[in-house]
Amino acid sequence: MRILVTTCAIIGALALSSGMASAQNSTYCANQATAYAKKVANPVVGGVGGGVVGAVAGIIAGEVLGQGKGAKAAGGIIGGTAGAALGASSQKKKFDQAYNEEYYRCMNAVPAAYNIPAAGSPAWTYQCSLKYKSFREYDGTFQPYRPYAGAPLPPRQVCILP
Repeated sequence: MRILVTTCAIIGALALSSGMASAQNSTYCANQATAYAKKVANPVVGGVGGGVVGAVAGIIAGEVLGQGKGAKAAGGIIGGTAGAALGASSQKKKFDQAYNEEYYRCMNAVPAAYNIPAAGSPAWTYQCSLKYKSFREYDGTFQPYRPYAGAPLPPRQVCILP
Protein backbone atom coordinates (compact mmCIF):
# COMPACT_ATOMS: atom_id res chain seq x y z
CA MET A 1 0.00 0.00 0.00
CA ARG A 2 2.87 2.36 0.81
CA ILE A 3 4.38 1.79 -2.63
CA LEU A 4 1.08 2.67 -4.29
CA VAL A 5 0.73 5.90 -2.30
CA THR A 6 4.34 6.87 -3.00
CA THR A 7 3.95 6.15 -6.70
CA CYS A 8 0.77 8.24 -6.90
CA ALA A 9 2.48 11.12 -5.08
CA ILE A 10 5.41 11.04 -7.50
CA ILE A 11 3.14 10.92 -10.55
CA GLY A 12 1.08 13.80 -9.17
CA ALA A 13 4.17 15.91 -8.54
CA LEU A 14 5.46 15.24 -12.05
CA ALA A 15 2.09 16.14 -13.56
CA LEU A 16 1.96 19.40 -11.62
CA SER A 17 5.51 20.37 -12.46
CA SER A 18 5.10 19.56 -16.14
CA GLY A 19 2.00 21.76 -16.29
CA MET A 20 3.88 24.65 -14.73
CA ALA A 21 6.74 24.37 -17.20
CA SER A 22 4.50 24.77 -20.25
CA ALA A 23 5.36 27.67 -22.47
CA GLN A 24 1.89 28.03 -24.02
CA ASN A 25 -1.76 27.70 -23.12
CA SER A 26 -2.97 24.10 -23.62
CA THR A 27 -6.23 25.19 -25.30
CA TYR A 28 -4.34 27.37 -27.76
CA CYS A 29 -1.91 24.55 -28.55
CA ALA A 30 -4.77 22.04 -28.95
CA ASN A 31 -6.43 24.34 -31.50
CA GLN A 32 -3.16 24.87 -33.35
CA ALA A 33 -2.43 21.13 -33.39
CA THR A 34 -5.93 20.29 -34.65
CA ALA A 35 -5.67 22.81 -37.47
CA TYR A 36 -2.26 21.47 -38.48
CA ALA A 37 -3.36 17.82 -38.32
CA LYS A 38 -6.41 18.57 -40.49
CA LYS A 39 -4.07 19.92 -43.17
CA VAL A 40 -1.87 16.81 -43.01
CA ALA A 41 -4.48 14.03 -42.83
CA ASN A 42 -8.23 13.55 -43.10
CA PRO A 43 -9.67 10.24 -41.86
CA VAL A 44 -13.00 10.82 -43.66
CA VAL A 45 -11.31 11.29 -47.03
CA GLY A 46 -9.10 8.27 -46.33
CA GLY A 47 -12.15 6.17 -45.53
CA VAL A 48 -14.02 7.24 -48.65
CA GLY A 49 -10.99 6.73 -50.88
CA GLY A 50 -10.21 3.36 -49.31
CA GLY A 51 -13.85 2.32 -49.65
CA VAL A 52 -13.94 3.16 -53.36
CA VAL A 53 -10.69 1.35 -54.09
CA GLY A 54 -11.77 -1.64 -51.97
CA ALA A 55 -15.17 -1.83 -53.64
CA VAL A 56 -13.66 -1.82 -57.13
CA ALA A 57 -11.15 -4.49 -56.10
CA GLY A 58 -13.93 -6.52 -54.50
CA ILE A 59 -16.11 -6.34 -57.62
CA ILE A 60 -13.20 -7.49 -59.78
CA ALA A 61 -12.40 -10.30 -57.35
CA GLY A 62 -16.07 -11.31 -57.21
CA GLU A 63 -16.23 -11.48 -60.99
CA VAL A 64 -13.04 -13.52 -61.27
CA LEU A 65 -13.72 -15.90 -58.37
CA GLY A 66 -17.50 -16.00 -58.15
CA GLN A 67 -20.49 -16.70 -60.32
CA GLY A 68 -22.93 -14.03 -61.39
CA LYS A 69 -24.00 -10.66 -60.11
CA GLY A 70 -24.40 -11.81 -56.50
CA ALA A 71 -20.69 -12.59 -56.22
CA LYS A 72 -19.75 -9.21 -57.68
CA ALA A 73 -22.10 -7.40 -55.28
CA ALA A 74 -20.83 -9.34 -52.27
CA GLY A 75 -17.23 -8.70 -53.33
CA GLY A 76 -17.93 -4.99 -53.73
CA ILE A 77 -19.58 -4.73 -50.31
CA ILE A 78 -16.86 -6.68 -48.52
CA GLY A 79 -14.05 -4.90 -50.38
CA GLY A 80 -15.61 -1.48 -49.84
CA THR A 81 -16.07 -2.08 -46.14
CA ALA A 82 -12.54 -3.38 -45.66
CA GLY A 83 -11.06 -0.59 -47.79
CA ALA A 84 -12.94 2.09 -45.89
CA ALA A 85 -11.79 0.72 -42.56
CA LEU A 86 -8.16 0.48 -43.68
CA GLY A 87 -8.16 3.91 -45.33
CA ALA A 88 -9.74 5.63 -42.33
CA SER A 89 -7.46 3.95 -39.81
CA SER A 90 -4.39 4.83 -41.86
CA GLN A 91 -5.40 8.49 -42.06
CA LYS A 92 -6.44 8.52 -38.38
CA LYS A 93 -2.98 7.29 -37.38
CA LYS A 94 -1.38 9.99 -39.55
CA PHE A 95 -3.74 12.62 -38.05
CA ASP A 96 -2.93 11.57 -34.48
CA GLN A 97 0.81 11.61 -35.13
CA ALA A 98 0.68 15.08 -36.71
CA TYR A 99 -1.52 16.36 -33.85
CA ASN A 100 0.79 15.00 -31.15
CA GLU A 101 3.93 16.38 -32.80
CA GLU A 102 2.43 19.85 -33.30
CA TYR A 103 0.95 19.94 -29.79
CA TYR A 104 4.31 19.00 -28.25
CA ARG A 105 6.10 21.60 -30.37
CA CYS A 106 3.62 24.29 -29.38
CA MET A 107 3.62 23.49 -25.66
CA ASN A 108 7.41 23.44 -25.49
CA ALA A 109 8.06 26.47 -27.68
CA VAL A 110 9.78 29.38 -26.06
CA PRO A 111 7.42 32.33 -26.25
CA ALA A 112 8.65 35.19 -28.37
CA ALA A 113 9.40 38.45 -26.64
CA TYR A 114 6.89 41.05 -27.78
CA ASN A 115 6.96 44.76 -27.31
CA ILE A 116 3.35 45.08 -26.24
CA PRO A 117 2.24 48.68 -25.80
CA ALA A 118 0.36 49.69 -22.67
CA ALA A 119 -3.41 49.34 -22.91
CA GLY A 120 -5.04 52.62 -23.88
CA SER A 121 -1.86 54.14 -25.32
CA PRO A 122 -1.83 55.47 -28.91
CA ALA A 123 0.40 52.56 -29.99
CA TRP A 124 -2.04 50.06 -28.39
CA THR A 125 -4.99 51.72 -30.13
CA TYR A 126 -3.19 51.59 -33.46
CA GLN A 127 -2.26 47.89 -33.07
CA CYS A 128 -5.82 46.96 -32.05
CA SER A 129 -7.27 48.84 -35.02
CA LEU A 130 -4.96 46.83 -37.30
CA LYS A 131 -5.91 43.55 -35.63
CA TYR A 132 -9.71 44.09 -35.55
CA LYS A 133 -11.74 45.88 -38.21
CA SER A 134 -14.57 46.57 -35.75
CA PHE A 135 -12.29 48.06 -33.06
CA ARG A 136 -13.69 51.12 -31.24
CA GLU A 137 -11.09 53.45 -29.78
CA TYR A 138 -13.29 55.05 -27.12
CA ASP A 139 -13.98 51.80 -25.23
CA GLY A 140 -11.19 49.55 -26.56
CA THR A 141 -13.51 46.77 -27.75
CA PHE A 142 -14.19 44.89 -30.97
CA GLN A 143 -17.16 42.90 -32.30
CA PRO A 144 -16.39 39.16 -32.73
CA TYR A 145 -17.83 37.28 -35.68
CA ARG A 146 -21.06 35.31 -35.42
CA PRO A 147 -20.44 31.59 -34.95
CA TYR A 148 -22.89 30.81 -37.79
CA ALA A 149 -25.27 32.67 -40.07
CA GLY A 150 -28.38 33.85 -38.26
CA ALA A 151 -26.80 33.58 -34.81
CA PRO A 152 -27.11 36.55 -32.47
CA LEU A 153 -24.08 38.80 -32.26
CA PRO A 154 -21.76 37.84 -29.40
CA PRO A 155 -20.93 40.58 -26.88
CA ARG A 156 -18.11 42.99 -27.68
CA GLN A 157 -14.70 41.99 -26.34
CA VAL A 158 -11.72 43.99 -25.13
CA CYS A 159 -8.70 44.01 -27.44
CA ILE A 160 -5.86 41.85 -26.17
CA LEU A 161 -2.44 42.07 -27.81
CA PRO A 162 -0.51 40.40 -29.39
